[in-house]
Amino acid sequence: MIFSDLATWELEKALYPKALNRGLEYIRSTDFSTMAPGKHDIEGDLMFVMVQEPTTQSWEKQRPESHQTYIDIQYLIEGEELIKVARLTSEAVISEEDFASRDIAFYKTTSVESSILLLPGNFTVFYPSDIHRPVCSVKEDQKIKKVVIKIHKSLLEL
Repeated sequence: MIFSDLATWELEKALYPKALNRGLEYIRSTDFSTMAPGKHDIEGDLMFVMVQEPTTQSWEKQRPESHQTYIDIQYLIEGEELIKVARLTSEAVISEEDFASRDIAFYKTTSVESSILLLPGNFTVFYPSDIHRPVCSVKEDQKIKKVVIKIHKSLLEL
């Protein structure tokens, strides 16, 4: 897992895999105010962006999830978002799994979760070994705008 912001990324990008840098460069150079919510191709099925405008909810109402095939870059544009994160360990118990068609599993239990506060300009990177519980409210439910770049794990070459 990585937590950063675009200003810090400029100082750190030499340490990131090339595919992550392409995704972050896409975020930096794209005007999302004109892009409709939904899925948009960047590099076909190997890298794409999902523009989202969800409403946050208390963390108890959100389900922890993980992915096998895609790495997430989650970038917050508007609002405040709390994301809870845990390592994928033997303590994690899957409640629903659909890796084959949607590349997602939801969890009934996880190991200890940590919390990350995202403000506009912040991003997180979640690998297949990271369970994450996104779109949680900080203080109260609010509409947020975010983008999620999905990067196929086959692109992760340094």
